[in-house]
Amino acid sequence: SGTGLTEYAYQLIGHMKPMLLKKDSIDELYALEVSERNNIRGLIITNTAFKRKIAAIPKNKYDVIHVTDQEIGFIAKIVKNAGMNAKVITTVHDLSRFEKGLHMGIGQKVYNRLVKGSTADAINYSDMILCNSSQTYETVGKMFGKKADIKVVLHGTNDNFFKTPLKEYVADGNKFIVGYIGALMYHKNVAFILNAANRLKRDRSIMFKLYGTGVENKALQSLKSRLKLTNAVFNGHLKEENKVNTYDSFNIFVFPSMYEGLGYPILEAQARGLPVIIYKYGKIPKEVRKYCFEAESPEHMARIIEDLKENSYGEKQRKKATEYARSFTWERCAKETLEVYKKLQASVII
Repeated sequence: SGTGLTEYAYQLIGHMKPMLLKKDSIDELYALEVSERNNIRGLIITNTAFKRKIAAIPKNKYDVIHVTDQEIGFIAKIVKNAGMNAKVITTVHDLSRFEKGLHMGIGQKVYNRLVKGSTADAINYSDMILCNSSQTYETVGKMFGKKADIKVVLHGTNDNFFKTPLKEYVADGNKFIVGYIGALMYHKNVAFILNAANRLKRDRSIMFKLYGTGVENKALQSLKSRLKLTNAVFNGHLKEENKVNTYDSFNIFVFPSMYEGLGYPILEAQARGLPVIIYKYGKIPKEVRKYCFEAESPEHMARIIEDLKENSYGEKQRKKATEYARSFTWERCAKETLEVYKKLQASVII
C-alpha cells in the first residue's frame, strides 16, 4: 500500500532474501488475505485468525518469527502460549496512538486501548524488540518498561529515491511550489500548512500542493474555504510510482506533523534534494530532524518559505542533507535485522 508499516515488511523481505544462505528461507505468514484490523471488530477477527494459523504450524518449523507491526503484537503471546520453539521479534513503529490529544472519538479511544494491550503483549512476550528510532526506543521504555531486549534498527528509504538522478535546481520567479505528501489526519497538523499559506496569499508565485487522504479531509477543505485560499490545492491520493516525480516538482517540502515514529516523507524529500520544514515542537526523532528547518508557528513557516524563495537553499546544506537522507537504506536495515535473527537463532533450544 505504500504506507509505513506495509512498506517496512515489503522492503525488509525484498532486501533480506538475497542475503540468505541456501539453507535459509523466509515464509510470509498472513492470517487474512485482506487486512481487517483497522477497527475494533477487525482487530478481534485478526486475533482469532492468527490463533488458528499458529495452531496449525508445527512447533519446530521456525527458528524465528518476526511480527513486523506492534499493533498485532498479540501474535507474540499466541506463539509463546502455543509452545513453539521459535524466538519472537516484534518491530515497534509509531506510538502516536498513546499520545494524549492526538486522536478523537470514543471508538478511536477504545481501539487505541486494544492496540495498547496488543503492544504490551509484544513487549512482554517477545524475545527482542526492534525500534525504528531512538524516540520509539525511549517511549517503549517509559511506557511499558524494558522487559525484553530492545535494539534500534533504523528503517530505509525506497531505492527509487536513490536510483533516479537528482533534478538540477533552476530558479523560476513565476512559480514556487510548496508540497506536502502524507495522511490528512489530525496529528499530521495539515491545518498548520493552510494557515501558513494564508500568510502568503499576496505572493501569487507561491502555490501549495497537498497530496493525501484521510478523515480530516472535510475539515481541511472547510478551513481552506473559510480562509479563501486560492494558493492551496488538495490533489488526493498519490500513487507510489508517481512519488519521485512529484517530489521533484516541489521547491520546498513541509511536514508539520505533531508525532512521527520515524518520518519517511522527510527522508524521501531530502533524498530528492529538497529543503524540509517541520514543526519545531512536534515529536520527530532526532535522527530524522537533523537537517530540517524548524517552524514555531504558521507565521514562522511562512517566513522560512519566503526566505528560501528569495535566497534559495544553499548547495552545501542541500548536499549534506541529501547524503544523510540517502544513508537510510533498506539494505542496511535488512542486514542489521538479519544479524538479530542469527543471534536469536543461535540461542534456540530444540
